[in-house]
Amino acid sequence: MLTDTAIKKLKPVGKDYQKADGEGLVLVVRAAGEKSWRYEFRLNGKKQKYTYGNYPEFSLDDARSINRVARKLVEQGRHPSTMLDDPVTKKQIIDGASFKELEASLAERQQQAALASIPTFGQLAELYWQEVERTWKNPEKQFSLARRHLLPKLGHIRINEIDVAMVRELIYDIRERIGTPTAHVARDWANRIFDYGVEHNLCASNPASLVRAKRVGDKVKRKRWLKSSEIRRYLTDAYRLNSYRGHKLGLHLLMITGVRIGELVGAKWNEIDLEQAEWLIRSDRMKAENDHYVPLPAQAVSMFQELKQLSADDEFVFPSDRTSTGHIQKETLRYFHQQVCASANIADYLPHDHRHTISTHLRERGFNPEIVETTLAHKLPGVAGVYSHAQYREQRRAMLQDWADYLDSLVTEQVVVQANFRQAV
Repeated sequence: MLTDTAIKKLKPVGKDYQKADGEGLVLVVRAAGEKSWRYEFRLNGKKQKYTYGNYPEFSLDDARSINRVARKLVEQGRHPSTMLDDPVTKKQIIDGASFKELEASLAERQQQAALASIPTFGQLAELYWQEVERTWKNPEKQFSLARRHLLPKLGHIRINEIDVAMVRELIYDIRERIGTPTAHVARDWANRIFDYGVEHNLCASNPASLVRAKRVGDKVKRKRWLKSSEIRRYLTDAYRLNSYRGHKLGLHLLMITGVRIGELVGAKWNEIDLEQAEWLIRSDRMKAENDHYVPLPAQAVSMFQELKQLSADDEFVFPSDRTSTGHIQKETLRYFHQQVCASANIADYLPHDHRHTISTHLRERGFNPEIVETTLAHKLPGVAGVYSHAQYREQRRAMLQDWADYLDSLVTEQVVVQANFRQAV
């Protein structure tokens, strides 16, 4: 058996050699002078070797203690590496932990490591996004709904902890707050992300797949629009509610211009020419990915002038009060819209339904359907959609001015050009 004195006297001789301590433990002296502890044993009938570490990092007593645990593992038919590759276990052996304590501690750490290796829903979504969605045209715009509605609730949760009930509750909550179409899109995103996880062996199952689409609600297109009496209540209550002035003007602009809510909240002042009374929304912000020209009625110009004062020197028409750069989120206007609808006793009406309202009333007022569809940035159906590139700029300007005047008349009960009721309320 070795002693500390004998080990210190061992010198390199130009080639590797070893000195045995007994019970399979040997000290290997390398040609370069390094000394390392090694265990030589037989497992399943085969001669094998396992290195514990170097001397003097591990003393003779340390090596013998580790070797006793290694021999016990081999007696059980287990390779020493199954426990001794873990540096924490080696330290616990040196500190005098029992074999049972070593096994329990290692099992707990392995379990924690396994859990830590399981991605969160947010991490899984990012993996899916990087590999799949980046290949799509305008991917950020398409993935934005998942970021807004799924990640805030599920992003921090590990995927093995997310069950069907959790996903179903979130989807139903989205349906109640925002509407059935958005809930369906959110469900589809969750389904795709979990499918990706199953495909790549990152999760065992897809809980979103068990949230049946038919339970979420009917996917038919919405047909909700406001009658004249409802428009009167909507606009009147919008200006009566105790809320930020810019939000009131925002909802009114949605009603006048027919733009989508995302196009409005993301508007920048360099898109808007108040002298020419026009707004040009660039293609990268449009659903159809074409530039969209919006003629501004006198009422809209007046609103934008007021918003200009409210936004100070910010580049956005609706700057966010949470960050120094950026605009308000769509949810901000949606929330105020819900308050207005509740106050005005208007049920099942979303901000996007303003476009249905505009389309319906403009047709009833005798305007050309093609001009109406162009105003709403819709692709024309049939042959006209293929060959017609007409913008109808002057016709659209006259039509939207007529529409803005009509909205004013509903509230003031007289035809006016300037929306004086907005200042009085």
